[in-house]
Amino acid sequence: MQPFAYVAYDQNGQRKSGTLVAESERAAFDELKSQGLLAADITAKARAKTGGRGGARLDTDERAIFSRQMAVLLGADLPIEAALDAVIESEGSTRMQGFAAELKAATLEGYPLSDAIERSRGGFAPYYTSSLRAGETSGDLAAVFGGLADFLEAQGANRAEIATALVYPAFVAAVSLVVCVVLLTNVAPEVVAMFEVSGQPLPQLTQVVLGTSDWVIRNWIALVICLGAAIAGGAGLLRIPRIRDRVGRALLRIPLFGRLKRMAMAGQYLRTLALVLGSRQTAINAVTSAAEVLTMSHYRAQADGIITAVRQGESLSGAVRSLAILPPVALQLIRVGEDSARLAQMTDRAAVLVETWLARDRKRIASILDPVLMMLVGVFVLIVVLAILLPIFELQSVVIS
Repeated sequence: MQPFAYVAYDQNGQRKSGTLVAESERAAFDELKSQGLLAADITAKARAKTGGRGGARLDTDERAIFSRQMAVLLGADLPIEAALDAVIESEGSTRMQGFAAELKAATLEGYPLSDAIERSRGGFAPYYTSSLRAGETSGDLAAVFGGLADFLEAQGANRAEIATALVYPAFVAAVSLVVCVVLLTNVAPEVVAMFEVSGQPLPQLTQVVLGTSDWVIRNWIALVICLGAAIAGGAGLLRIPRIRDRVGRALLRIPLFGRLKRMAMAGQYLRTLALVLGSRQTAINAVTSAAEVLTMSHYRAQADGIITAVRQGESLSGAVRSLAILPPVALQLIRVGEDSARLAQMTDRAAVLVETWLARDRKRIASILDPVLMMLVGVFVLIVVLAILLPIFELQSVVIS
């Protein structure tokens, strides 16, 4: 089975487009014909093969919408293929329709939905597929999709709030940059010409600013090439696990960023743990699935140690103490959950608590960035304006004297 993108016309001549799954192009043509549509174009879409990746990447909002749609459809007791059909036929984005068609083709070939999502390029994090795999085992996939949708929607709301807070300083910075460019390209040459006539040397600040501006103008092509090469090279190096791990450890040493990174990893670990336990899975299955979301070797080794400890009979609350990124309050909540036979609920409470802290700190950083960016823009504009005004003041003093 393979997904096909099609363009067709109905009996009234209205154009329709979408995605369907069929064994061949001929089968896709027959399927459209059975629906009363005349196919104008049928194109096979690339999709993931075993051990490979393909398809379109969904953005954050599309991943949340897909999760919510699957939660509602599966909650209505629809089978997976029928739920994916409903997503394909919905009025959503073409990328999400193609993604759903790719998943349907994989499930019809016998792959579990979690494996199909993992092999795709949908952009879903490891904790997502780990949670789905646990939901498939427990038979409560709709509830897992619902929990994941809640989590993704909350993340999207936090990101949107932060982005909105940064719109104003970004706009001011763009306008200030335009003003500075106008001053340097139109006003500064006139000032330099007047100084050349008078024979007076330019102030040191003006020389530095104009020299920097001239150098950037002469070498902007080389700068763009070097910047592009640096970005491409850095992205290529980060694909190497050993280098990516070293970079991650270095970033963790940065005071504020390191705290956010550790809190984000703790939130993903606890969220996966809560979703798996909420699917009525055993503690060993929960810690095994949660370990998959940790990509840094140091913390992954600690998570693997937790798996070994739980397998040997240690309690979950005692085993997770070896994971350094978990805050003490989360450990206390997990222990209370074990004592009260409400482990899934208390683990979920711990995950919500860490996610709330993370969202609060991100908003705090965004609120700090606003005045800091405005101050940096103001300093930059002040330097450019002084570089233009100082020669004018000196010329004025020469004329008066």
